[in-house]
Amino acid sequence: MGKLPAVKPPRRVVYIIVDGMGTEAFEQATASGRAPAFAFLKAHGSYVRDSIAVFPTITPAATASLLTGATPAAHGIPGMCWYDRDAQRFVNYGQSPRAAIVEGLSQVVRDVMLNLNSRHLSPDVETIHEQLDKVGLTTASINFMLFRGPYMHDVDPNLLAKALFRKKLPEQAPGPKEHYFADAITGPSEACTKLMSVRGIQKRIKATDAWAACVTRELLERKKAEMILFYLHENDHASHREGPESQVDNLAAADEHVAYVLDAFDSWEQAVEEVGFVVTADHAQSPISSNEDHILDLNEVLSDFRRVSPKRGKERFKDNDLAAAGNGRIGFIYLNESRREALRPAVVDTLVSTDGVVQVMWREDEAYVVTSKRGTLRFWMGSDAGSVVDERDNKWCFEGDLTAVGGVVEENTIRTPEYPLAFWRIKCGIDLDRMGDVVFTNDLTWETKDLAGGDHRGGGDHASLHAQDSIIPFLSTLDQPPLHPSTVDVVPHIVDHLRRAHSG
Repeated sequence: MGKLPAVKPPRRVVYIIVDGMGTEAFEQATASGRAPAFAFLKAHGSYVRDSIAVFPTITPAATASLLTGATPAAHGIPGMCWYDRDAQRFVNYGQSPRAAIVEGLSQVVRDVMLNLNSRHLSPDVETIHEQLDKVGLTTASINFMLFRGPYMHDVDPNLLAKALFRKKLPEQAPGPKEHYFADAITGPSEACTKLMSVRGIQKRIKATDAWAACVTRELLERKKAEMILFYLHENDHASHREGPESQVDNLAAADEHVAYVLDAFDSWEQAVEEVGFVVTADHAQSPISSNEDHILDLNEVLSDFRRVSPKRGKERFKDNDLAAAGNGRIGFIYLNESRREALRPAVVDTLVSTDGVVQVMWREDEAYVVTSKRGTLRFWMGSDAGSVVDERDNKWCFEGDLTAVGGVVEENTIRTPEYPLAFWRIKCGIDLDRMGDVVFTNDLTWETKDLAGGDHRGGGDHASLHAQDSIIPFLSTLDQPPLHPSTVDVVPHIVDHLRRAHSG
């Protein structure tokens, strides 16, 4: 089926983000008939199979780009866990239950509910909710961990949460007008309250993908928002447990929720005539070996250095050499500022010689260095003379061994298929000081333990520069879709469409 002609552009958009969805699984699910709703949207829209996630390919950094259209260097969110030099402590957005216990459950909840959106997400970038509110449009967010918007909503935890967190939960959180987040925040339309009628733990359990679909459908039926961010998170959780090979089953389940939303209309054809649908993911996933030797423990790898120990409250550098934060298939190393230049060569040598580390990278003034067992590469933004061009038309100069990023130059174009858009993504990541002084990535099937020693052995994970963590599908039933999109291109695509549709 071809794309249906439309007399007028859709004045509403449903923005569907499927956490952790890889392209191969999406195509298998749609081609096999197990995901008819996704297949229908794909057939009635424009589809790109090799959209590229920002680096690092980890949920908070990637979802912040999907909310703002900005790179990590601009939006300020580096990963699930990082060391805050100003606050002198580790920030943890819920990396694992064990890590939450080490850091303190109340602090983790405040980092997610308050600091992530109100303090860590840069005030210099605007979210899709803020951009659309400026032109008089109402937006909605459902279960998305990044939700900053122009409205303040009361946070209403249940009695058990109040007992656990005492008085440390924020009383309000910023969001769009129609904001729905688990059982803590309910928008003014109170959509889908029937599925949230049970209090306490059972109520929280009902805040699933099915509940998100119910809220989305009711908001559409009531015409309460021009843009609804419909977030489906269960695929990522299942993929972490069971590996990315489970994704076809996971996406078949997610498809049922999308079909439920499409069924709000008399026909699916009517749905795509009246509403625009944009579907993508924040990142993909790659399998993690069940072999314990493929799980790096930074306490062991960096045992020759004095390290900041994770604990509740302040975690000061004092006389320590470094702080280290594992983030799935990537690690951030923060060096003692008084000895940074002396420490860095020793830390880099240690990491490069470690099995399972594929790349080590850092900044040197205006240049970026990537070293590996393959070789060392140095690159920087170029000018017209003597530069090469990547797929986003960025100009670069380099010296050294391109095999560090699997690169080749053909007719003045730099291509890095094993590590897509490597130069641009590395720059847009490590330009953010919060990622640390030295960053390393893991080889395929390898992972780095989190602060409390947790891992996804035998399952799946992501965060690295590798294509398996980075290649995601993108489809849109809107006009003028980006031709070769990255996750930073989705928000401008939706915002531009809605501005055109509502102009005049």
